[in-house]
Amino acid sequence: MEYKLINPSDPYTFLAEDFETATLAVFLLGTMYGAEPKEPGEEVPIFLFGGAVEWYKERFGRSPDEGLAEKGQSVSYALGSFMLGGFEDRRRYNAALEAITEEDKRIEFVNAWQDGHSSLNDIGTYAHKLAERLKRKEATV
Repeated sequence: MEYKLINPSDPYTFLAEDFETATLAVFLLGTMYGAEPKEPGEEVPIFLFGGAVEWYKERFGRSPDEGLAEKGQSVSYALGSFMLGGFEDRRRYNAALEAITEEDKRIEFVNAWQDGHSSLNDIGTYAHKLAERLKRKEATV
């Protein structure tokens, strides 16, 4: 499922296989963010003043760390899918990626696309770095 990150700066979208994966990806970025699905569905709330862990436990029946232990690879994929832009931008982004066959050129394209952010807070690059850390099992909620 495709989600829009709720944040006060540049628009970002990402892909997650389910709501729990989307929640964990957002929580790793910070509980000052939320997420809204493209299709009708549940939203990841913003927790500016605490309560995220308690909400997660009530909603999913386990702690965020337990969820991350089970869904780490899915969360890594979700974080790696963060893209600067809205839902319609992702269609063009995916079409360009599909046309690029060389892996080093794909990475170059992704980096150039992400470089279009206007905020000092480069959420996309941070999400991609977290994805790599998760692949190496170095990230925690």
